Amino acid sequence: MQAIDLLVRAEFLYPVTEGVPVVPDGEVAIVSNRIVYAGPRKPDGHWHAVRTISGAGRAVLPGFVNAHCHTASIVFRSQTDDHAAKAALFNVAFPMEKDISDAQWQLLGTVGCAEMLRAGITTINDIWYSPESLARTVADCGLRAQIANKVFDVRLEALFRDDYTRHRDVGQARLRHGVEFVERWQGAADGRITTRIGTHAPDTCDAGLWREARAEANRLGVGMHTHAAQSAGEVDYILRTHGCGPMEYLRDNGVLAPDVVLAHLTLATDGDLAAVRETGAAYAHCPTIYPRRGRYPRLEDILSLGIPTGFGTDWMLNDPFEGMRMAIQAMRLRLGDPGAMTCEQALALHTIGAARAIGLGDQIGSLEPGKKADLISVNLDRPHLQPFYGAPQALVFYAKSSDVDTSIIDGQIVLEAGQPTRLDQVRAMANLALHIPAWRTRLSELGSTAVAGPGCPCCG
Repeated sequence: MQAIDLLVRAEFLYPVTEGVPVVPDGEVAIVSNRIVYAGPRKPDGHWHAVRTISGAGRAVLPGFVNAHCHTASIVFRSQTDDHAAKAALFNVAFPMEKDISDAQWQLLGTVGCAEMLRAGITTINDIWYSPESLARTVADCGLRAQIANKVFDVRLEALFRDDYTRHRDVGQARLRHGVEFVERWQGAADGRITTRIGTHAPDTCDAGLWREARAEANRLGVGMHTHAAQSAGEVDYILRTHGCGPMEYLRDNGVLAPDVVLAHLTLATDGDLAAVRETGAAYAHCPTIYPRRGRYPRLEDILSLGIPTGFGTDWMLNDPFEGMRMAIQAMRLRLGDPGAMTCEQALALHTIGAARAIGLGDQIGSLEPGKKADLISVNLDRPHLQPFYGAPQALVFYAKSSDVDTSIIDGQIVLEAGQPTRLDQVRAMANLALHIPAWRTRLSELGSTAVAGPGCPCCG
């Protein structure tokens, strides 16, 4: 008998390891926070496990890796979905973001972390406000996370007027906050928390701030995380100011490198993609946000160039299954080819692909001996999943985030029977509800789709 801490069995095991097929009647053996075996079920008596999780009616796969997200952005859920991208950000989100307190960001982040856990997301790469608030919640709830403070030197709420007045004091303060966060939190929670320098976008930091941010990331030994070629305003500003595309601009300022995660690339030119490829920077593709905005990145070109790519959720809809379906369908519609992206490819892009994009491919993203024990179990005993035949298509096209039953991160069970084990979701949601009337009123004032109702200050 081999002594282990945890044995996770599966009716179908999805290792997401190159050359390894789906394994019927499989299992994963865990010692401490590492996988020591992942493959066909061993004979009874082979393992002496402290705990065994039954595989009856369960699919087991790597936890989803979220290569780009804003966990606490749920405050804007449903408020920007029918707006043009520019109006959604400039008229609603940016004016309101600055008025939310750290305590409110922590509450929003707590509910957002509960959503991530329940969706089978085991690792997030987050860039947002109040990074300490999110880090505390991540440490408590058991998630794995890369976190960055959002750095910019313009008034985001003034960009709708094309006002790019630079406020050096704002940029320096936000960069200093980001650096101090890295110094305090890098490697925290037994290594589950790592950090990045989070410059917001090519147009919202001037060249000097970009170079300072790159120098600080180099000094601290951490990567960078930014939005890139995401809007027409950004691309137009960089072109008229610097005469090139935004990725060419970042390359020429010495920013791009393999430790940089670039979100979106929606309007990237051939020159931009060449700059990304030349420098080895990685790409975070967020499939659910692009169809809402009416423009889809050239994912097929990005993949063909060999740019390291992984899926993220961006904001407000953190459902990896929905994201994988959206990516497949968008690619097939764009190219008029029903084989343009396979379910195997989509699953890899939300697990091992995303892990590689954020620099953790040697640690997580697939079920292999030696890797961290980050995995999830999906309940197959659901009408919408039956009959279940085991191929990846059965999961990718038919499963939902609500089917995730168990999540294990770093060898610890953090979701059991669909409920977080280390996070008081009921209390967090009750506390969140206390703020909704005021948020609803503010959003209505900004022209969003919020409907004023009982309990709103505007209704007495």
